[in-house]
Amino acid sequence: MSSVPPYYPEGWDRDRMLNSGAADDMEGLTPENMSAFRDGLRADVGDEEYEKFFDEMWTREKRAKGIADPPPSEPLFMQAMRLMEERRGPESRWDPWGFVVFKSPEIRDEAEWAACRERFDLILKESTDLYKGFDGLEECLSRMKFRWVEDVTEGDAGFDGIARLYSAMSDNLPPGLAHSVCLYITPPALRSVLDSRLPSSGKRQYRREIPYAVAVSAKAAEPVDPQDVEDDVAGADWRGYFNVALESLLESLFPTVASGSRTPFEMAGHVEGEDVWCDGYRWGVHKTGIGYWDRRTQQPGTGL
Repeated sequence: MSSVPPYYPEGWDRDRMLNSGAADDMEGLTPENMSAFRDGLRADVGDEEYEKFFDEMWTREKRAKGIADPPPSEPLFMQAMRLMEERRGPESRWDPWGFVVFKSPEIRDEAEWAACRERFDLILKESTDLYKGFDGLEECLSRMKFRWVEDVTEGDAGFDGIARLYSAMSDNLPPGLAHSVCLYITPPALRSVLDSRLPSSGKRQYRREIPYAVAVSAKAAEPVDPQDVEDDVAGADWRGYFNVALESLLESLFPTVASGSRTPFEMAGHVEGEDVWCDGYRWGVHKTGIGYWDRRTQQPGTGL
């Protein structure tokens, strides 16, 4: 009995289809053949594996025909620091740069915490590996230093407490670590880091849960002006924190806070519940348990 699924054209199998572009072997395939194949493959393996199939087909064709990938573009975190230095002068060069990260006192399992730290670093490495070969990248990354605060007391465990701790540190922080937000690893955030698929495992829209930290506004502990509430000032009832994808820390969150172009509320005041901020674009909110949210259609995104 043939192991080739029935939606393949007669005489074709997986390897031949994957190598068809590389070998210019499309003879005898009609538009109807390809349409039936695409529909059948998607129904058989699902959207994520369907995309991986055609990605692999294109990879084989590029390799066979000597088509080079374009050189990496300048990472946004490097761009942000370069533009700042151009505006303010060489004395504005940040060394170190990164984020302050607080550990919740509710996290007591040291083995899990060590695993979280290790996976956190791995995710950051994956996000920068995309730019391997870009001039100056290694030197820039050698200056990246996250500051971990692991002695938070029970009395400071709330988001307002973390904001107070961060604000109290701000005068003694190097400029590259003093931002409008700090990061907080809560027990749910720890679970997301340990239990979610790595970003390298697949596109974000196919990963229902993604690893995140909580970004806490440095002003979250400041009392709300009753007049703001009365006058319905934008952001008056904002909670002061939001979940942020670890894979977006360097390419999305850092450039925004480094430039000071948007306040935390302007960035993520629309992020609700356990949803995760990924960037400021249309697909920039990952709906927990669903994937990213397509603001245009007001529906879960498919990426297709």
